[in-house]
Amino acid sequence: MVRRVAVIIPLLSSLACSRGAVDSADEGPPGLLEGIRERAGRVLAQDAYGDGATELVYLDQGWGPAETLWFYHADQGSVLMPYDTLIHLEQVGSEQRFVSPEHMTRFRFLNQYPTPNNPDGLPVGFTRHDDQVGLTCAACHTSQINYRGTAIRIDGAPALADVAGFLREVEAALRATLADEAKLARFAAARTGGGADEAARAAARTSLQATLAWFGDYNAANRSTTSEGFGRLDAIGRIVNQSIRFTSGPQNSLEPNAPTSYPLLWDAPRHDYVQWIGFAANAEAGSLGRNAGEVIGVFGRVEVRRYETEKEARRGYASTIDMNALVAMEESLRRLQSPQWPEQVLPAIDRGLAERGAELYRQQCVSCHALLDRADPERRVVAQITGLDVVGTDPTSARNVADARVPAGVLEGAISPQGQRYGAKLTALALLGDLVARSLARHPVAVARAIADAKRHDLEETPKQGDHPRDDGDPTVSLQAYKARPLNGIWASSPYLHNGSVPTLHDLLLPVAQRPARFAVGRWEFDPNKVGYVSDGEGPFVVDTALTGNSNRGHEYGVTLREDDRRALVEYLKTL
Repeated sequence: MVRRVAVIIPLLSSLACSRGAVDSADEGPPGLLEGIRERAGRVLAQDAYGDGATELVYLDQGWGPAETLWFYHADQGSVLMPYDTLIHLEQVGSEQRFVSPEHMTRFRFLNQYPTPNNPDGLPVGFTRHDDQVGLTCAACHTSQINYRGTAIRIDGAPALADVAGFLREVEAALRATLADEAKLARFAAARTGGGADEAARAAARTSLQATLAWFGDYNAANRSTTSEGFGRLDAIGRIVNQSIRFTSGPQNSLEPNAPTSYPLLWDAPRHDYVQWIGFAANAEAGSLGRNAGEVIGVFGRVEVRRYETEKEARRGYASTIDMNALVAMEESLRRLQSPQWPEQVLPAIDRGLAERGAELYRQQCVSCHALLDRADPERRVVAQITGLDVVGTDPTSARNVADARVPAGVLEGAISPQGQRYGAKLTALALLGDLVARSLARHPVAVARAIADAKRHDLEETPKQGDHPRDDGDPTVSLQAYKARPLNGIWASSPYLHNGSVPTLHDLLLPVAQRPARFAVGRWEFDPNKVGYVSDGEGPFVVDTALTGNSNRGHEYGVTLREDDRRALVEYLKTL
């Protein structure tokens, strides 16, 4: 990744220039493709869900176009499927490419024009690892909101992407291709090194069957009675299931029934603890370990070995995880700032009303959600961890993490990174911790860089702060909690609560009984008054708060405010 940072970013710098009203990037050479002039962003005038746009703007968040484009497609070691297969796969019931912009928009991926590090114009967050295609951080942590025909791209904000739906649809397209000789023939002829003869079709069939087997196992292992839909994923559950896949097989997978919204990325490297449950420390090599776990969740491969001695274990596990890339991406995120409300596109903030709201914020919110100067280069965040019995929000995600026990599989009897022997079962976090620690052991230089970066930024391991349960005898007790963070940029991160169960900021300030019990998600159109995506009409997915993991209860702070005060507080939140 050091090589890519040194070579790719200058190349992209020479190509990227700005025409957006709120894009502060440096100008580049004239006469380029229109797409590259806007950090390669592509929008469609007509959209499957009624959210077409004719203009695209970016916000000033501290990244220039070169850094943005690098982050959008940086290879972190994700291995989803053969690159050539995705490029040439057709949609079910159509001869159109699966990755056509019109089709990928249906999953709410963000379309891009081709660039040097994305020559086939795949959406934001798709990347190439050797001959494979994978996902990178930007797929789930880059958002778009639309307002009256103008699209706003926001780096580091939670995507509206339906990743689970995309994976199921890929499986369906693979099955359709294998079941249709005409589709198979077109695929065989189009793929690299393909042809029109029977040998080419046979080779294509064998490749597709292998890919389909993987997708079939993956989707079956992650089936749940609570659908994730748009803008959510049970990320921890899926990471754990991938870890189980490498140690005891997908038949032992846990039900991923605790969907969570994709967290905000701005200021993440400046937090002492991260993740919705606040279990991951950033100190030492913590950020590298956390990001390595994320790669496992998005299809990184790990070759687990049963080591019986410390000497053997020092060899670590081979994996596809690009540790150097992860270190570079974490440093890049330190330069990312939260977005500011774009009054060039959205209605102007009522400053008088917001001033009233500021006082209410100091009274109602600041004890958990500290105020932060987005431009302060030394800003740091001390997480406030709040127990389930205090905050009252849906407990499924926290309890799944704290309570899950999984088969040790090939690790039974092996020595752990802590020097103990594994029994027949272990906690889900211990399993993930083993894979991460042993994978890091293969990359001492990257680990040393991560530790040096943490020390340089004064990130030290500290006790967790906040009103949460503590029990030194059982560390899982402290996991029965959720983490609060500063709310800078909160206006760009709907739906709200950790599980995306409340559609707008206005709804969040209502008593539980008045919050929507069911609402539509999947549209990009933005409601600047209630602050959140439009959710009261038709949409491609409905969040049902009666389902496991979907409860909209809890976080009843500010719910007794008069309506005029509620409006004032929402107006102030736009300024953060």
